[in-house]
Amino acid sequence: MSKATFNPTRFNKSKNTPFNEVMDAHLSRRNFVKRGLGLSAMTAFGGFGLSACGSDNDDNSTEETPTTPETPTQSSAVLGFESIPGSLTDAVAIPAGYSAYVLAPWGTPLNSKAAAWKDDGSNTAEDQANSVGMHHDGMHFFPLSDAGDDGLLCINHEYIDQSALHPTGPTYDTDGKRTVIDEIRKEINAHGVSVVRIKLVSGMWQVVENDSYNRRFTGATVMDVAGCFSLQLIP
Repeated sequence: MSKATFNPTRFNKSKNTPFNEVMDAHLSRRNFVKRGLGLSAMTAFGGFGLSACGSDNDDNSTEETPTTPETPTQSSAVLGFESIPGSLTDAVAIPAGYSAYVLAPWGTPLNSKAAAWKDDGSNTAEDQANSVGMHHDGMHFFPLSDAGDDGLLCINHEYIDQSALHPTGPTYDTDGKRTVIDEIRKEINAHGVSVVRIKLVSGMWQVVENDSYNRRFTGATVMDVAGCFSLQLIP
């Protein structure tokens, strides 16, 4: 984050020296670059092993004459549309010749266990567990065909809007505690990841209803996490 906009004392309430000052005091630009290049080399040659490991100590080191980097060539990529002016309008703005439409909004049923989405917030936690989550964030498309016209759209749901999830907002008792379990479960089920199968039909993407690939992953989803990672340094 830019030093011009970030105030480290906002989060560092102690009397300790802010981390950015520690970095400035103990890491010179040269050492930083050397370590960065060293890490890049380890990554590039990791498959071959390391025959030796050098030190970044400056003792008895010889300064090398810096080389002038090559001027990057101009990208040949060309935008396929005309730019549009900036706007504060609360709406989707698109360039001429293009169209936009909603594909898999919050509450879209993924299977027959979920009732259709209701705009009054009255859907249950069970409905939400079987429907597209709330507030789409990062997403990625995994094609299931070579043509790329059929695949799985995986969507991250990072946060929620409590007032929209419940007809009258979240319920609290006189002590300020949540009392309606279904509300809490619904909020949990609105977070997480949605896996939605979509297909290109007549030039437009469509959600495949009740597809066996459609599913939700939330903080309450039981799953097995497996895999391994190993790093071998050969002297």
